[in-house]
Amino acid sequence: MKRSLGLWIMLLAVNIVFAQNPAKVTIKGSVVDTANMPAPYPTVMLLNPTDSSLINFTRADEKGGFEFKNVRNVPYLLKISLISYQPRQMLLPAHDKEVNDLGNVPIKPISLELMEVVIRTAKSTLSIHGDTIEYDASTFKVPPGSTVEDLLRRLPGIDVDADGNIKSQGKDVKKVYIDGKTFFGDDPKAATKNLGAETISKVQVFNEKSEQAKLTGVDDGQKNKVMNLELKAEYKKGSFGKITGALGDQDRWAARGNYNRFNTKEQFSLIGFGNNINQTGVNWEDYGEFKGQNAYNDFDSGDFGFNSGGGMRFFYSDGGGLTNWFDGRGFTKNYGGGINYNFDNGKKSKFNASYTYNQTDLNLDEYSFRQTFLLDTSFFNNDTLNRGEFRNNHILNGRLEQNLDSNNVLIVKANARLSNQDAGSSQSQFFSNSLEKANNRLSTDNDSNRDTWALTSSMIFRHRFKKKGRSFAFSAAFNQNQNDLDERFTSINRFFTANTFTDQIRQLNRDNNGNDELKSSILYTDALSKKWFWESFYNFSQSTSQNQRRVSDPELNDQLIENLSLFSDNKLLYNRLGSGIRYSHEGVNLSFGLAALQYNLHGEFSRDEDQPLVAPAVDRTFTHVTPNFSADIELLSNLSVNTSYSYSVVAPRFNDLRPVTTYNNPAFRSEGNPNLDPELSHNLSAGMYFWDPSSMSSMGLSMDYAIKESQIVYNQVIQSDDELGILSLTRPENVSGGREMSGYLWMNRPIIKTKLTLSANGSLRFSKNPAFVNGVENETQSNGGNISMSLSATPNPKLIFSLTGDLNMTNISYSIQSSQNQKIRNTGIDGNLKYQFAKKMFLETNLDYNIFRNDRFNFKQDIPIWNASVRRIIGKSNKIEMRLAAFDLLNKRLTINQNGSANFVERRISNTLARYFMLSMSYNVRGYENKLKKNNYW
Repeated sequence: MKRSLGLWIMLLAVNIVFAQNPAKVTIKGSVVDTANMPAPYPTVMLLNPTDSSLINFTRADEKGGFEFKNVRNVPYLLKISLISYQPRQMLLPAHDKEVNDLGNVPIKPISLELMEVVIRTAKSTLSIHGDTIEYDASTFKVPPGSTVEDLLRRLPGIDVDADGNIKSQGKDVKKVYIDGKTFFGDDPKAATKNLGAETISKVQVFNEKSEQAKLTGVDDGQKNKVMNLELKAEYKKGSFGKITGALGDQDRWAARGNYNRFNTKEQFSLIGFGNNINQTGVNWEDYGEFKGQNAYNDFDSGDFGFNSGGGMRFFYSDGGGLTNWFDGRGFTKNYGGGINYNFDNGKKSKFNASYTYNQTDLNLDEYSFRQTFLLDTSFFNNDTLNRGEFRNNHILNGRLEQNLDSNNVLIVKANARLSNQDAGSSQSQFFSNSLEKANNRLSTDNDSNRDTWALTSSMIFRHRFKKKGRSFAFSAAFNQNQNDLDERFTSINRFFTANTFTDQIRQLNRDNNGNDELKSSILYTDALSKKWFWESFYNFSQSTSQNQRRVSDPELNDQLIENLSLFSDNKLLYNRLGSGIRYSHEGVNLSFGLAALQYNLHGEFSRDEDQPLVAPAVDRTFTHVTPNFSADIELLSNLSVNTSYSYSVVAPRFNDLRPVTTYNNPAFRSEGNPNLDPELSHNLSAGMYFWDPSSMSSMGLSMDYAIKESQIVYNQVIQSDDELGILSLTRPENVSGGREMSGYLWMNRPIIKTKLTLSANGSLRFSKNPAFVNGVENETQSNGGNISMSLSATPNPKLIFSLTGDLNMTNISYSIQSSQNQKIRNTGIDGNLKYQFAKKMFLETNLDYNIFRNDRFNFKQDIPIWNASVRRIIGKSNKIEMRLAAFDLLNKRLTINQNGSANFVERRISNTLARYFMLSMSYNVRGYENKLKKNNYW
């Protein structure tokens, strides 16, 4: 009885004490050094005293002042971090007043002899030094089995979208390093999707200067947001990895795994995957490197000078579309794997090499509806497409960076791709007139095999003189692209008119296209004063190609069909000489430049390689002067503005210059125009960016406007044909009057720090493009916009919730038939919930509701997609994870595309992978940590 009475008295006393304390409190103070002078801009954090997890944070002002308003009145661990000072920690008990004024909080400078010890032992949850943010990964709670991508979703100031694209401080992260080394090329997702969160010690985000700025020490205003993932000490040596396997109903399956072995100088990694659930794997490399047009990337730029690249459309080639990507249409079976090796001795040499292989087997059934407008009438075609396609890619990358000495750097880089595509398609096109009366049905079968080889290689040499700002750079590159295609094409045209007849065409197509390019650039910079700099550059490119299209008749022993065959021998010579001045001082970067460029195009066209020319050779020379201006200004309080102007000159493609008619589908034909001129446009842009490091809030605004002085459009002549029904002939022409404008506004703001974040963005776009249909000008205007808002909540370590709403609006108007104007509306709402409901057990679910509307055709389609899973960590060492997952529980998934352009509107609907269930098991070599997960994927 006495013991119970004593307990009641103790509880009553505790309640009285807490009742006397306010529920909310404001904590403030000023950080000073040992001389009682203000310590500017330290990072101040409130941590949980029990596990040091981050609760709130801010960045003090220039006088060291900080304030946390209306936070819960509970005990905190206050931590202060500032470069060159020892971290300071102090325990703050619950306060008995509404304002807890700490007064001056002194921090001690780090002495030289203590520097190494402090750097090695001090840990700060979050620290901000200039434009660098550093996170201590161990203090952010993520679940067992989480990837680096899952970890990044928990870090304040970092956003990761549904596709894995990363933003920090509102800017796209262009590259991810592992301990300062490249991981599988320049694709950030290769690292974040495949490395485990448990391997990471620190996450660092910063602005990386261009290679030229690093060499000269002069800021050229070119910066990219990059991320470095620092491994934990135990993962820098030894090996770690993870393997996952899954089985489901309807014979669904999936597997993936990775293995990594690192030390202080070397990194070795293996990645592999396979599945039949439409996951085509990581985006191994930026496909642009394999187009044969640019041997450089943003980080090894060898196309010196402003507006670089030359605007050459000659080497426009997508390699036959052989990249492994999935746009949501159809069903795929996928396999892939890769090996990556890095060497960095920290002084002179850096070497990276990687090999990857991936393949996709696609089966697609698609229905499409198109209405094409003429001056006073229109016609319809309803298409049904069945397509089977197998693609595979071998990709080999290598890069060597050698510091010859402190003033000379040599970079050698090569990328190679070998691809194959084996495809077969059957298409039925049903044509009808404006009264929807049947006219004809065109059925086509096309079997094809395509082999593609692409090589890009480059060498860049940079020399820095003793005088600051003076430098010299030289680059050379060789690019090669070979594209060989064999097609077996059959078409049957059936008419429904009084004079009904059937026309059948069979043909074999063999296309052999080879492209070679040599290019080089020279750059010289010098300092005119401490603030003004001068640069001059020269760009050279010589491109040659031989393209042969041989069409034969299989019914006549493969006899050549001359009017459909074409051989072309093309040469392009590009020269550009330019100069400019730059002002760079205290965050203000201005540049003014002028360049003169010349294109020399020579093309010869014949029916076969050794036959006479079908028309006089194309021999064109274009000379233009291109001005350029840019301004990047960093104002106070992390506000920056930028603006630019450029004059763009893009030479016509040789394919558009050919003086003959070609086609695959006899109802849709095209011919070239040897009198084409380059595309000319005035391009203006402006932007504003703001970041508040104390709250991790960011916002930005950007606008782009293009005035098309001359653009290449594809005019159409559409007419009735006694043999084909409806015949469409397309021919490129130069026109003027085109306009394009786009604007983008975004913001990200924590409402409750580390608990609730609001993200919002909106965009506007406008375009006006003239073209001619049957000799009558048709001006197509497309106006649209997008509004998106997202709330992400992490109220406690066991619960994560997010809600996103998105509205896309597009209005399309036509000058020849305004009655056909379109209003397309696509709306989406996405909700995600993750909850740890028991020890080592987790529930994850998401609902994605999409609404498609087009009032012109009374089209309405609602598609709700609901996924859910339950998973459990097994064993004392937490090395095994089991998961039961259900995808598309409502069985509603479809792929819908609505678009309008020129003189038509189109809607396409495709079947794709719908409801299925999977049971998966994962094994982690090192074991999982028992924490909540933020991703909903198996």
